[in-house]
Amino acid sequence: MAVQTPNTIDLFSIGIHKRAFRNLSPSALYKLALEAKDDSAISSTGALISFSGAKTGRSPKDKRIVKNPASENDIWWGKINIPFPAASHKANRDLAVRYLNEAENVYVLDGYAGWDEKYRLKVRVITTRPYH
Repeated sequence: MAVQTPNTIDLFSIGIHKRAFRNLSPSALYKLALEAKDDSAISSTGALISFSGAKTGRSPKDKRIVKNPASENDIWWGKINIPFPAASHKANRDLAVRYLNEAENVYVLDGYAGWDEKYRLKVRVITTRPYH
C-alpha cells in the first residue's frame, strides 16, 4: 500500500494499485498538461487549452444507469435514462480499473456537483489526464 501525502491518495480500496496525484494546484496541473503527450497549450488570456481528440463531450443517448431498488422509482426511465444491468456495470468498471492501473499517471479531483451548499453533492473525478 502506498504512503499517502497531501498531494497523493491511495485508491487500493477500489482496485487501483498505483499512487494517484490528488487535488493538485492549478499551476501543477498546467505544468503536467503541457508536459504530457496530449495536445495542450496556454491561451493568450492564460487559460489552459486541451484537445481531447475526435470524441468530445458525451452523447445523451449513451447514458446508462444501473437499476437499483433504492432509486429505480425516482428515475424517469426512457430514451435518455436507459437501464443498465449490474453485471454489465461490473464488467465496465473492471475494464476502467484495469485501464487506470496501466496508465502512466492517475489524477484525482475531489469537488462538488452543484453550487448551493444545501443541495450540492460530493464527487470524485479519477482520470489519466491532468486536466478534467
